[in-house]
Amino acid sequence: MEGPPVTAATGVLGPVVVKLGALLGSKYKLQRQTLKDIKFIKSKLKFVHSILWAIWGKETLDAQSKELKKEALDLADDMQDAIDDFILTMEPSHRNKHLKIQIKIQASPFQDFRTRVDDVSARCRSKWKIKPAERVCSLYSTKRAESSIPSKLPPHRAPFVCKNASEIIGMGRWREDLITYLVGEGSTMAQPQFKMASIVGIGGVGKTTLANLVYEEIGNKFQSRAFVSVTPTANKKEVLTSILQQVGAKLPAGTKARTEEDIIHTISNFLEDKRYLVVIDDIWHHGEWEIISKSIPQNNLGSRIVMTTRIDSVSDDIDYNKLCIRMNPGWSFEEERWFYGPHVQDFTAWMKPDMVGEGFDRDHPIVRMCCCLPLALLCMFSAMAIVREQQEQLGVHVKARDMQDMIEKQVKKSGIQNTPGFEPLVESLQLGYDDLPHHMLKTCLLYCSIYPQNYRFDMNDLVMRWVAEGFTYKEDTGKCYFEELCNRGFMLHVGDSLGMSYYQMNHPMMRNFLRWKLHEDKFFTCSSDITFAYSCQIHRLCIDDYPIDDGAAEGVDPLLGLDWSQIRSLVVFEGAKRYIPFEKLKHVRVLDLQYHQQYLEFEKVRRDYHYVNFEFGKALGNHHVKDICGLLRLRHLFGLDGTGINVIPPEIGRLHYLETLQIRFTWITELPSEIGDLPQLKILDVSHNKKLAKLPREIGDLQHLETLDLSYSRPRRLPAEIGNLHNLESLNLHYAELKELPHQIGKLQHLKTLDMCGAMFTRLPTEIGDLQHLETLDLSYNRWLKKLPREIGNLQNLKRLLLRGEGVVKIPREIGRLKNLEILKLDTAIGALPWEASQLPKLEGVPWCVRKAWNKSDLVSELAGEILSVQMARWVGDRGGLIVGTKHMHIPRWIKYHFNDLATLNIRICKLEEEQDLKILREMPNLDKLTLRFEVVPREPIAISGEGFRRLKQLVVDSRCMPQFTFQEGAMPRLFMLLFEFQFYGGPPPAANKGDPRLGIGHLRNLLWVEFRCNEEWYGGAAESSPCISAMIDVVRKEAQEHPNQMVFDVSGHEEEWFPAKKSTQVPQATSSGAGEIEKERD
Repeated sequence: MEGPPVTAATGVLGPVVVKLGALLGSKYKLQRQTLKDIKFIKSKLKFVHSILWAIWGKETLDAQSKELKKEALDLADDMQDAIDDFILTMEPSHRNKHLKIQIKIQASPFQDFRTRVDDVSARCRSKWKIKPAERVCSLYSTKRAESSIPSKLPPHRAPFVCKNASEIIGMGRWREDLITYLVGEGSTMAQPQFKMASIVGIGGVGKTTLANLVYEEIGNKFQSRAFVSVTPTANKKEVLTSILQQVGAKLPAGTKARTEEDIIHTISNFLEDKRYLVVIDDIWHHGEWEIISKSIPQNNLGSRIVMTTRIDSVSDDIDYNKLCIRMNPGWSFEEERWFYGPHVQDFTAWMKPDMVGEGFDRDHPIVRMCCCLPLALLCMFSAMAIVREQQEQLGVHVKARDMQDMIEKQVKKSGIQNTPGFEPLVESLQLGYDDLPHHMLKTCLLYCSIYPQNYRFDMNDLVMRWVAEGFTYKEDTGKCYFEELCNRGFMLHVGDSLGMSYYQMNHPMMRNFLRWKLHEDKFFTCSSDITFAYSCQIHRLCIDDYPIDDGAAEGVDPLLGLDWSQIRSLVVFEGAKRYIPFEKLKHVRVLDLQYHQQYLEFEKVRRDYHYVNFEFGKALGNHHVKDICGLLRLRHLFGLDGTGINVIPPEIGRLHYLETLQIRFTWITELPSEIGDLPQLKILDVSHNKKLAKLPREIGDLQHLETLDLSYSRPRRLPAEIGNLHNLESLNLHYAELKELPHQIGKLQHLKTLDMCGAMFTRLPTEIGDLQHLETLDLSYNRWLKKLPREIGNLQNLKRLLLRGEGVVKIPREIGRLKNLEILKLDTAIGALPWEASQLPKLEGVPWCVRKAWNKSDLVSELAGEILSVQMARWVGDRGGLIVGTKHMHIPRWIKYHFNDLATLNIRICKLEEEQDLKILREMPNLDKLTLRFEVVPREPIAISGEGFRRLKQLVVDSRCMPQFTFQEGAMPRLFMLLFEFQFYGGPPPAANKGDPRLGIGHLRNLLWVEFRCNEEWYGGAAESSPCISAMIDVVRKEAQEHPNQMVFDVSGHEEEWFPAKKSTQVPQATSSGAGEIEKERD
């Protein structure tokens, strides 16, 4: 049942209220007293829900209030179990199969709850005076932002600027880049056009300090200047007034600024003819910039604007050809630590001796927590100074290392919120947290803090857990939440040594800040935060990997007295060396066993190509799986991982409410037929099981299954019954060793994603064209799959078609019918797309001139008889190309008038004449690669003069025999590659009286590579097999040897030859008449 999500503010109160409402609906027939109890409880809980929703984050709760909130959330959890148990006892109606009836002899199961609910509701009403409850579902709109604003707005915050900016090492390069961009070399105003720069980074990274350094350095070069700071709750009128005062503008005598428009108009008029510098510090929302920008005219007098923000999208949406300085810390996979600055460097390695003190440990855990966040590090020094002062008052001398130990213990035990010295960092992080637009986003973020420090998050993996916990009911919504957290800097992108981003991480200080908030809310409890005296009932427990030394008796387990039967959600992380009594988890709904983080480790070694020898963990065994199969309330089971598991018992079929089942990295060889007894199963992940060879036919009974993941497993075939999975939306066969798909695949009418990357298919069934809702099809790296069925053109909703890597070499023309195709990723072996594909309106990479051609009906009719293919643009600035497969006597005129803007042209022609053909090619301004395929060997020499071809870099000539080309002085000034292709017998060698056979390649001043691709039947055996080709190669080889550049000379079937650069050489001048003149070439 979908409904309001679970949140840290209200727990499961929202879903419980909706479930109670459903019991009052037409699907259930209840006794009169039961109905009365449900209506009463629903009304009271609805009111409690509204109160807790309204006060969360707005009021600081005292101990009594926190206890009352905890009691309300515990009540909701108990109520949810009671509802589910009650529904289990109901019987189906004999007359209506959709109706469930309460057993007549059964008393109202909710009688005892009335008293508890009434008591909690009354105390909440007495504690918090609030307006009547809103409708529950209306509270969950993600567009509402009011809930995020505290009832008492914080005072306008002065920007934090480090007093001694030299303390923040690593800003020098950013400072230099910014100054150079804003005022040019030598600090002159050499560039009069309007310019803007942005500085983006998380709170505490030094954005304001960097902006202030630049402002103070270059401010005197401008006629007017201003530095204003914005906060999420700032009064826009006050910000505009500050700009007005700082730039020196004045309102007309006798007037007062009544509105924002008055101030905007005054500032704009004043700055219109001024060279100004304005720094807008800490912009939070697009609307703020839209208002402020109206007051700042974009004149061309050398004016500059610098903006700082911690929101990526705010900077990205403002495009003024700006420089963007991104200051977020980076992560080194090799060293397993953070680094700071434009160069990969350890922040602490640059700290001054007088900052750290005697015995300071630069690699201490507290330093690693702070590292690469300048404000955090400065706060740590403040905390050390406070500790030193306190100890000196007691007459105790404390070494720096001991102070670090004390601060680390305090931060881990009580959070930075309760560690003196960290107040500026806490304030900065709190501002970002308060600005999150709704409770659901805050709940998802708080959940991330239960993960170990420096944990690498995978978006799909994390979103799946958010859905399991009930924070959202749709993966698409969860992905939007994740992207928004990344946009706001709560999640930092990290990548490998190649700079490719794969994962996201929380900064350690952000994690600590969130972890303490989670602890205060008691929404999720972490074992490392539990003291021996902890007495609260725990419903959501995370068993993590480090204990806190709080002075309790050594060896005492803080979970010793835990009532495991009350656990609803249990997460166990790597390093949790304890026995879990699975048989006691009677009420558990989510069980997440992340003992080894196998998935992340596998992905790491996979990128290094070492996954063949990847060692799997063995934390779980077959006996654990049997115990877990007795948890009848279980909804989501993650992490049945490890080679200690080699069989899934038939008892798995007892988990009738299971919605998610994840079995990975095991030695299982098959799934039991009882897997079909899981009627509620939505996600089945059996990936990374390299011994899994068989799927049962009963898998077709999973009528609610939406996701099936078989990646990196080895099933020999898919059962035909897979066609019965009518609700399946995602089928992942990524590197599964399958050779064919069953024809029943076409019955999956709700399938949206089909990933067959790296599989071993030799063909696709024609029924694949029946997948009318398919949006993503990945066929990359299928080396045995050479062609696509024509029926692929029937996939009218396909948006992404991925064909990277070796495999498919030809695309059917029916692809032109895919009207919704947006992304098409091709391997370089796929030379081009059919002409029909270029008409697809949403397809990225289609050359602009080709797209325009489809809007000209006369031209489309003219080209109807042509054999055309389109080369897609592959990078920013690439203009794509055209392959003309039809034989033409000359270069067609429609190329000149309609396709003049192409970057590449490949054409079959019979003649290449000066006025009619060469002139058209020379005048193509962006021509980068030209391929000329001669159907007839030209009788007359082809002279390439120094005119045109200013961008041409590659020239390919395909002919039966070498045409007589002559490159004159200044010809093709950027050409670096010259390639000749001969596929047929070239005839006898040229007659001795034919004139000078040399091409004059010495005039191609940037030439670096000459290549001959010859059919080995004609060249490569006996030299006399093709005397014409052999003679021509010898001539060009000699010219290459004499070229002033270092040259690569390559003939197919032979080793490359390298000719060293010549400092000075004589180059024969080839002319159209064949006469050669000797000319001194450049050094």
